[in-house]
Amino acid sequence: MFKIIFERFLEHKKGLKVISVASADHKSRPNSAHKMLVDVIAPNEILFLDYKFTQTFSNLNENPQLSVSFMDDVAFTGYRLTGYGVVLDKGAEYEQAKESWSKRLVSYEADRIVKRLTGHYSTREAESSLPKNFVIVKFIAEEASMIKPDRVFRARHGS
Repeated sequence: MFKIIFERFLEHKKGLKVISVASADHKSRPNSAHKMLVDVIAPNEILFLDYKFTQTFSNLNENPQLSVSFMDDVAFTGYRLTGYGVVLDKGAEYEQAKESWSKRLVSYEADRIVKRLTGHYSTREAESSLPKNFVIVKFIAEEASMIKPDRVFRARHGS
């Protein structure tokens, strides 16, 4: 079941720009924030952008446990993964993630230009205006949940 739920993240990764990330500090005070999705990598990793000045980053350094979620509003189904995060801020894995982020930025800007050319609203300031001093968080999922109005399915990675 975990694989099926994680595959939903893979299926939606092109259309997902933002995911919801929940964290807690050492006193268990919760924090939920939207983060820019960088990549989704099988079998159980999600990369997202963060900054050293955020509460999520502070919490992650105290307590690596995270929950990542998104809502498929067409199917009216929520998807949540729980696991832990690791900060990437240097090295080959970080450089590869930065390259994935750069490709997403180009795609987002191209989509924005096409929208404006076809008369649709598109903000002029968006992803490309984000600060450049980011880190990448590698989230490693251990559990998955699929939430529908009438039930919740849960599964563990490797079970």
